[in-house]
This record gives sequence, C-alpha cells and structure tokens, in this order.
Amino acid sequence: MGGMSDLSAANLESGSLVGGYTLMSRLGSGAMGSVWRVRDDGGHQYAMKILRDSLSDDDDSAQRQRDQLTARERLRREAMALRKVRHPGVCGIVDMELDDALAFIVTELIEGKNLREDVRINGRYVGDDLERLARKLIEAVRAVHAAGIVHRDIKPTNVMVSNTGPVLVDFGIAMGESHVTRTGLVMGTPGFIAPEIIDGAESDEKTDWWSVASVLAFAATGKPVFGTKPMMTVLERAAAGSANLAGL
Repeated sequence: MGGMSDLSAANLESGSLVGGYTLMSRLGSGAMGSVWRVRDDGGHQYAMKILRDSLSDDDDSAQRQRDQLTARERLRREAMALRKVRHPGVCGIVDMELDDALAFIVTELIEGKNLREDVRINGRYVGDDLERLARKLIEAVRAVHAAGIVHRDIKPTNVMVSNTGPVLVDFGIAMGESHVTRTGLVMGTPGFIAPEIIDGAESDEKTDWWSVASVLAFAATGKPVFGTKPMMTVLERAAAGSANLAGL
C-alpha cells in the first residue's frame, strides 16, 4: 500500500494522491465520507470509499466523535466482510487503510447504475431479464451466506446492474456470527427489511432472503411494493404482509 498523504477528507480534489491512488472524479458523497473513481500506478481504475477525518477543528463534540467511531466501524465491517467473499456477484475489495485519520477501502469499480436508477430509466424487469436478475442475485447472496456473512441491507440502491449481471455492494452494516447488536437498534431500510427485525429480532440469513424477495418484487413491479412513506406506514404494511403486487 502506498503511503498516506497529508490531505484531509475536506480538501480532496481530482488529482490528489491518497494511499498511492490518484483521485479522478467523485462518484458520490454523504455525511460520513465520499466515494471516488481512482487510478493506481498501472492505470487500473477502482472505487475508493474515503471516511471523513476522525478529528475536526470546527467540531469536536462528543456526538461527532461517536458518529465518527460508528462510521469507522462500518467501514471496517464492510472491509472485513468483502475480504471473506469471492464471487462475481459481490463487489470485490482491493486495498484498505483503516487506522489512519483518512481511512479508506478500495473496491472494484462497478460501471453501471444501481437497480433503483435502472428501473426508473428503463422500466420494470420482465421475462428472461427478470429471471436472470433473480438467479444471479440469489447466487450472490448464497455466496455471502456461505462466507458466514449476513448483509442486513439488501435494497435496490445496493444492487449495481453491470454488463455481467447484478453486483451486491455496501456491506457497511453486514455482520458475521460474532456480531452483537444493541437492544432496539434496527438496521436496514424500511420496505426492504423483514418484519421480525422491526420487532427487535436479530438479522440472519432468512431476513436477508426476505429482503431479496422485496428487491425482486420491486424490480418486477417497478415500485417499492410496501410504498415509500410515511415510514411508519411502510413498516406496518411490511409487518402485515400487505404488498402491492399490481402488474406482476
């Protein structure tokens, strides 16, 4: 791994060097960090997820420090999960730096749209396309489970649609058998998490499969089958099994 630069996450820009990789363009950003298209010395391109600095000059509040610890733990968990899985339907990890102030992981660069964007632009999946999507996504999730990992957040935006089929990404809240959650902590996305999770049960392989079914129903109907808002209504519909499968 290349040496870390003196850059902070706040002043990253195209052409900056981070861990031996040259930043090319920003692919996305959020409260806890950003994702960049990067290039190594050999010209190969990857995706780099960079965590914001652990320390901030303008905000050293206890809440921010807790948020940073949570974000760093999510990044570490994602890296550890990806290291365990080798499958074309799961985004592969290439490199990582988890202990520096500017922590990052480097993964395969998946060219294409996520499933939500794909459905919005190209419409719902039907016939052979739906069968192929279902088969390949199921194979990917089986590989994840075979590695002892539960993804916990399978949803349309975490399924990239590449030329070779769907690729499962974002293992930030994935867990292995040793993971222990705090009582009452619900992880996942309303409408794509199993009803028992809402009631406080632990995630397991079965709850991942519930999410897969909800994702495939979304692809087949072109919309979230439990609705989108308000959140409590979505959760109630999921708990009652009141899916709108019109058009399927």
